[in-house]
Amino acid sequence: MNKLFRTFFIFLILLSTRGAIAQPNEIKYNKLAEPSDFSQKSHNDIEQLINLSEQTTGLAQQDTQNLDSLMARAPAAQQELIELLTHINQTSYTSAIIPATKSYARAAQKVQLKFNGDASLLTDIARASVIANDVNSLLTSYQQLRKSTDVVQLKNRFAEPKTSGYRDLNVLVKLPKSQMVVEVQFHLNDIAEIKSGPEHQVYEQIQAIELQAKTEQRALNDIEHASIAKLRQDSHKQYHKAWLYYKRQSAAPSTQAA
Repeated sequence: MNKLFRTFFIFLILLSTRGAIAQPNEIKYNKLAEPSDFSQKSHNDIEQLINLSEQTTGLAQQDTQNLDSLMARAPAAQQELIELLTHINQTSYTSAIIPATKSYARAAQKVQLKFNGDASLLTDIARASVIANDVNSLLTSYQQLRKSTDVVQLKNRFAEPKTSGYRDLNVLVKLPKSQMVVEVQFHLNDIAEIKSGPEHQVYEQIQAIELQAKTEQRALNDIEHASIAKLRQDSHKQYHKAWLYYKRQSAAPSTQAA
């Protein structure tokens, strides 16, 4: 009888703990990862990149609507961005492309045509691109940017690529010294080369086709639609091929570049 009682008691204990044992498998990580989370090994680099959640805060705009004031502060913001990215590039083995600040004429045009006169919405007066040779380096550089600035907006085109197949991280950050919001794009090298080369040519050809129809005040005809579809399909194939390369690279950590 004692043996039967002990067997029944053990069975009750196992039954009561069954739910607790299974519970951890039900956890879902759907929030934007904190910087420290990048060191975890639960996902490979590609999965970590894709799982970066898009975010937007109420700070995704400048602190003034005065364009003259923003343009006067832009050189200091650009220099601050250069110094910040120089340090990040050295520690993450990435490189940066930092163009000149947006011209006053181009900025004023964009404010009027796109933002209805509200210059506070102009967040790319100062801007830069970070180029990485592998996903791990891209994640490392993004993590370091988050530690040094306030990320106010993130668009993750690695998770939701453009219809062309193009992928990047588009980030708006508020710089600590100048307090200006600037734009930083994170690129993988092979994808960036397609964008600046073959994809740019595709863009120009599509623009020319659409401009011709607009000039003639008519809709695109079937031949033009087919030409644009073919151009976009070719572009998408190139981006897809480059993305597959990085996915294979991420799946084999030992082969990644140092």
